[in-house]
Amino acid sequence: MKIIVANWKMNGNFEFADKFVEEINAVDSKNTIVVCPPTALLCRFHSFRYYIGAQNCYCEEYGAYTGENSPKLLKEAGCEYILIGHSERRHIFQETDDLIFKKWQAAIAQNLTPIVCIGEKSCDRHNWKQAISTQLNSFLKKDLHSSIFAYEPVWSIGTDLVPRFDEIETIFEFIRDLLRATVPLLYGGSVSSQNASQLLNYARMDGLLVGRASLKINEFKRILIQ
Repeated sequence: MKIIVANWKMNGNFEFADKFVEEINAVDSKNTIVVCPPTALLCRFHSFRYYIGAQNCYCEEYGAYTGENSPKLLKEAGCEYILIGHSERRHIFQETDDLIFKKWQAAIAQNLTPIVCIGEKSCDRHNWKQAISTQLNSFLKKDLHSSIFAYEPVWSIGTDLVPRFDEIETIFEFIRDLLRATVPLLYGGSVSSQNASQLLNYARMDGLLVGRASLKINEFKRILIQ
């Protein structure tokens, strides 16, 4: 069984969410399915037969943090998973490794399963070990049994460029050795119905983080039944 996570980013609306829930509910998949819609659409997923997650949270339970979402409140809204440190949070919103680690701690405190996103930019492609080591430094020697990590090379997102399997294998081995823990490890970056089967058949890959393909319901269905 694999873990397939859909990240809608800032896309979708009430009508699309209702149609998505209806159609995906009719899919029988052996995989663990997690959908992370925009926060405003979580209310449309109460009848969803699979899991829902949030795309982000703040590191405090409550307080004067206008525009942020409390992990406690997200838990009450039905979330069981939460994306932490997605590359767009890191690079567009300038989230630091320290803040991302605090968000991970806050998610764990609410019994949410954090999906920690890591990956190198194109300028770091030849120095990916340093980039990934820096992003993972705070997690070393921590209890990670309830966490998931997602390797998503930034240069691959939305480009239709996917690393070679030998490259993914090398990076996955590096991450596992660095963390010194057996944690689920996902791949994200230009995942589609055309490459999902090959990716999921890779023995050391525990699942996929799917972006734009999750917004095409029929294509996402094909991914789910791989």
